[in-house]
Amino acid sequence: MRETHVRQKFVYLLILMLLGDISSTFGERLFVAHDLYAPAKVPVQTNSLLASSLFDQARQACEKGNMGLALRLVEQTLVFETDHADARRVLGYRRVGESWAGSYAARRLDQDEVWHPQFGWIKKADTQRWKEGLRPLGKRWISIADDQRRHATIDKGWQIRTDHFRVKTNHSRSEAARLAIRLEDFYQIWQQQVGGFFLKTEDLQQRFDGKPSSGYRNKPFQVIYYKTRDQYNVALRGAQPRIEMTLGIYFDTTRSTHFFAGESQDVGTIYHEVVHQLFQESNRSARNVGALANAWVIEGVACYFESLEEHSDPLVGRYFTLGTHSAGRLPAARHRRLVDDYYVPLAELSALGMSDLQRRQDIARLYSQSAGLATFLMHYQEGRYRPALVKLLQLVYTGGDKVSTLQELTGRSFAQLDQEYLEFLQQEPLKSKQPQESRQPLQQ
Repeated sequence: MRETHVRQKFVYLLILMLLGDISSTFGERLFVAHDLYAPAKVPVQTNSLLASSLFDQARQACEKGNMGLALRLVEQTLVFETDHADARRVLGYRRVGESWAGSYAARRLDQDEVWHPQFGWIKKADTQRWKEGLRPLGKRWISIADDQRRHATIDKGWQIRTDHFRVKTNHSRSEAARLAIRLEDFYQIWQQQVGGFFLKTEDLQQRFDGKPSSGYRNKPFQVIYYKTRDQYNVALRGAQPRIEMTLGIYFDTTRSTHFFAGESQDVGTIYHEVVHQLFQESNRSARNVGALANAWVIEGVACYFESLEEHSDPLVGRYFTLGTHSAGRLPAARHRRLVDDYYVPLAELSALGMSDLQRRQDIARLYSQSAGLATFLMHYQEGRYRPALVKLLQLVYTGGDKVSTLQELTGRSFAQLDQEYLEFLQQEPLKSKQPQESRQPLQQ
C-alpha cells in the first residue's frame, strides 16, 4: 500500500512538473483543449482527482483577479479530464454528440453540417460527394478543377469560418481550414497569456458559477491568405509601398491580416501579425496606438509570441512552449545585450512613438530587444511583472498611456528594470554562435 502511495505521489509530482514552467527562467508549457476542430490524437489517461484539484485552483485564481492563470489552469484541467463539464463551460464549449464544440461550431452541427479538416463546414448529407471530388454550385455539382477556376482570384476566394476566424484564400479549401485550425489554437494560447486584457474578472467568475459563455465572435477576425507571394505583393502594394519587405501584415483600417502560402512563409510572422489583430480588435482601441510613446511594447509582445512551438509528450499529449531562451528572437536579444553590449535603456525606448521606432536605423536590433523585454516582463520571477505588462498593453491600446506608465505599474524605476532585465538574460548559458536577426514587419 505504501509503495502504491509513493508511486502515485511521484506521478503526481511529475505531472505538476510537466504542467508548470519548463524552466525556472525562460518560458512555460501551455496546453490547448482538444475539440471538434482539433481532436485528440494521443489518448491521455483520465485523472479526475488531479483535474478537480486544478479546476479548484483555477477558480481561486479567478477570485484573485488573475484571469490568465485561471484560464491556464482550466486548460490543464482538460488535459486530465477532457470531459470535465465545468472546465468546458468556462471555455465556452458545449457537448454535441461525441464532440466538444464552441457555440458557433455547435450551431453548424445543429444545422446538420459537419466539420471536415480538408473541406471546412459542409452538409453532412453531401460528405460522400465531397470525397468523390465533386463541389456544390447552387443546385448542381461541379468538378474540383471547375471549382478551382471559380476561386482563382482572391476576390472570389474560398472562405472558411471557425468560432473566431474567417480565412479567405485562393489557394485551396484545405489550406484555409488548416490555417483556421492553427489560429484557433493560437487564440487559446493568447487568451491564457493576456487574459486580463480582454476579460473582466466578474465575467469569468460568472462562468465558474455556472453561466454559459457564447465562446465565439459575431464578427470573426478576418485573415486573407494568398496563393502566391506575387499575388500578395500586387494586391497590397497600393496600401503598403514596401510590401515586398514583409512576410505578412495587419491593417487596422480594414481590420484584416494578410499572408501568402509557400516555402518562404514563416509561422512566426503569422503569429506576430495576428497578435496585432487580437489586441486591436478584442476591445475598443484608440486610433494610431503607440503614436506618442511605448511603441516598443506593441512590437515586443508580438515578437514574443513568435517563440510559440508545438510539441508532443506520451504522458500529456500535445503541448506548446512559449518564451523559451532558444526560440523566436530571444537568442538575438540575448546576444545583442550580453555580447555586443547593445541596449537602448527603457527610459529612451519608452519615449519612442511608432513613427520614431520605424525610422530608427537599428530597428531590427530594437525588435529583438523588444522581444527580450516582453519575455522578461512575462516571465521574470514567475511572472512578477506580467500583470503590469497586460495593464500597460490595455492603456497603450486605449490611448491612456504615457512614457512613465511602465514605471508606475511595476513600482520600479526604468534603471532598476534595465538591471533586472540584464540579470534575467544572464541566467542561462549563452551559445557562441551569433543568431540571425529576423526581418521586422512593417507597422500600419
